[in-house]
Amino acid sequence: MRLRVSYKSPAALLGEFTRSVGKGTVALESAHRLPVGTRFVFELRAQGVEVPVEVLGEVVEVAAPSPGKYLLGVRYDPGGGRDGVDTVLRKIFEAQANEKARRFPRVPIRLQATEDAPRSASYLIRDLSRGGVGIEVEAPRLPEAVRVGTPCLLEIWIALGTLTLHGEVVWTSAAPPDRQKLANPTFGVNFGKLRQDTADRLERILSLHGLPPPPWRARISFGMDAVSRMP
Repeated sequence: MRLRVSYKSPAALLGEFTRSVGKGTVALESAHRLPVGTRFVFELRAQGVEVPVEVLGEVVEVAAPSPGKYLLGVRYDPGGGRDGVDTVLRKIFEAQANEKARRFPRVPIRLQATEDAPRSASYLIRDLSRGGVGIEVEAPRLPEAVRVGTPCLLEIWIALGTLTLHGEVVWTSAAPPDRQKLANPTFGVNFGKLRQDTADRLERILSLHGLPPPPWRARISFGMDAVSRMP
């Protein structure tokens, strides 16, 4: 089965692509019960991009939460074609070419991250570049540890091993109390000087080469905990 999904921009497409592929298996609602093993080709298209990004999917489980509605567990596979991904990346870089405030283009990679601490907040990596990372806190308020100048370490488990990115928090943003339910707080991290092997691994992630098997995992730490883990 071939399904077309449309997005308003290349960045929105790539963000959803990385979120879905990183999870490995996603739940889709359907009005039809499809047998396990049914295969899909998801054709992802964005305005201004002629070449689609194709994602392969296979139904691995089926549930019926209510009469006439089915919940399909679909395992994603990014497939082997690069034309669509390369075209979307090029469009994103072209759109950011005139931004003078940033040294490096940002790739809208969506990746969940956690801390090694009980009851800690969850984090969503929203964009990644050679110079830093933008992170959303999935909580109403910024954690106490997240302050400008605080050391930060991001560890991403990839196919080639652990990608360790160290830096410090350089900005924070939080909605006023009356709007906290509408927008999560965010912060940005600038990376320090990376070793050449680390920079090479980061470049492969940014170009979406050598993607790790799902589910993608990342760990984030701050302050002395981050410093103690830094290479």
